[in-house]
Order: sequence, then C-alpha cells, then structure tokens
Amino acid sequence: MTVKHMETIALDHLEQQLQWAVTFATVVAQGSFTRAAEALGCTKAAASKRVSQLEAALGTQLLYRTTRRLALTEAGRVYLAHCGDWPERVAAAQRAVAEVGGKVAGTVRLSVPTSFGGVFMARALLAFRECHPEVAVELDLSAIPRDLEAEGYDLAIRLNLAPPERQVSRPLAVVRDWVVASPAAVARHGLPPQPSALADWPCLVNHHFREPAHWAFERDGALLTVTVDGPWRANDFSLLRNLALADAGAARVPSYLVAADVAAGALVRLLPEFELPALPMYFVYPRRLPQPAKVRALIDFLADWFAQPAQQALLGLRV
Repeated sequence: MTVKHMETIALDHLEQQLQWAVTFATVVAQGSFTRAAEALGCTKAAASKRVSQLEAALGTQLLYRTTRRLALTEAGRVYLAHCGDWPERVAAAQRAVAEVGGKVAGTVRLSVPTSFGGVFMARALLAFRECHPEVAVELDLSAIPRDLEAEGYDLAIRLNLAPPERQVSRPLAVVRDWVVASPAAVARHGLPPQPSALADWPCLVNHHFREPAHWAFERDGALLTVTVDGPWRANDFSLLRNLALADAGAARVPSYLVAADVAAGALVRLLPEFELPALPMYFVYPRRLPQPAKVRALIDFLADWFAQPAQQALLGLRV
C-alpha cells in the first residue's frame, strides 16, 4: 500500500468522522433523530446509523435512547463540548464564502422596546433602506425581551439589560429620562425647586421597572433621591405621557418620547437642572462566527445613525 493510498484512506475516514460528529451535534441540538434528519436533509435511519457508527468508532455510548427522549452520557457530554458548534461553523463558513464579493441581502429580524421603536425606527429603517436596498427588516416592538435564539431573531436593542449566555452585547447609546407635567398641573402644584418637592406631587410611575417609585437625581456630583407616589401606575411609557398631557401629574419618561411636547409647550420639563441617571442601550445578538453581512450592516448603520446630533438630542444628551 502506497503512502498516497494511506493518506486517501485517512482523509476518507476523517470525512466520515466529521459527518458523524455533525449529525450527533445536530441530534442533540434538535432533541430527536426525526428533527435532526429534517435539518440535515437525510432520513431518520441514516441519522441514527451515523451516530451508531460514531459510537462504534469511539468505543463508547454517547446517547441514552428511550422512546420518549434522548439524554447524553458522560462521554457524550465530553464529545459534544468539542463538536457542538461544528454545524454552525460549517454554516458560517458557507455564509462567509457566499458573501465574498456579493451583495448584502436578506431579511433581518429585529426586536426593540415599544416606545423607543415607535419614535426612532421608522426614520432609521427608511435611511437604512437607502443604503442597503436588498436588505429587508422584520421589526418586533415589545416591552418583553425576546428569546432571540428560540424565537429566531437576529438582533435586539435592549435597555440596561445584561445579555444571556451565548449572546453578545455592543453599546449603542445612552438614554436619559425627563420628569414632565402639563402647564395646568404646574399651575396647580407649583414648580418643584428640589427633587424632594415631588413627594407632594401626584406622580405617574412605570411599574415595569424595579423600585419604580424611587427617583434618583444628580447635580454637581451629588445624588438626591425621592420616593414618589400617585394614583396612576402603568407599564407603558406612552400611556404615562398621555396621562401627563391630561394634567394627571408628573411623569418620568424617556426624553425622546416628550421632547416635542416640551418644545411645543404642551408639557413642562421639571427640575431641568437636575439629571436622572443615564441608562445604557445595547445591541444584543446571538454569537455567530462570522455574523451575517446583513446583520453587520444594520448594526454598523444604526450605531452611526444614533451617534448623529439629532438623535443624541432626542435621547436627552447635551450635544
């Protein structure tokens, strides 16, 4: 047997091992041989045979099989730790090659907070479309953080939330809240000279957040806190804005939601010399190597777009 023949046999065996390992990792990820076979484009019998061949080659059992479920053996957990991301790496390599010299195209599924999306995303996505006409965006507006991988989202914008494991975060911007009230409410209760004066105001609280009635202000490096109260609590900033416009009291809402109302005189910003803490906003996305070009394009575009002075002003930042 020649050296070249031996090398050919070794390569054939390596190719088989790779196919078996990818099948095994897909079976574990999908939770069944049937779904794995569908994902791999083979029969259930072929997927089962490949895993059995892998176990025979390794000389150990990797999966406990019952009629209801599959479970990893200790050896299976060890082997999966080394090959679990191979299917994604192969798919990523195919995407990367396909994108070389090609157009940025496809659909990006994006999830953003409801009020934030309502104010910004129409203008942002129209501008993005001018730069990347081959990319479509499916936009989800939700106050509840989506499970990106389980629900098939490519990207999310989130406020002040740490990303789950296996996901990546990248800073996007910071947001400041303002405390606002209608001119009629100001006439009724008087302009508060200090944050402590808000304790005597009816305040509109967003109970979606932890300790929603505890408002902390900053001025010249000093922190001033007040516990507020009022007859209205809701988990939606737009509703709190509408209550403020209807003379119901003082609302703490993102600056971008009420900047136009303040400019028009429909609302008054209370305590403008005091700052509420800045809240960071992040891009969050599943860890993929490499990221699809369509997702990279949207991330880079939005990062530049939100850094522009017009958007920074709406976010409550001094520019």
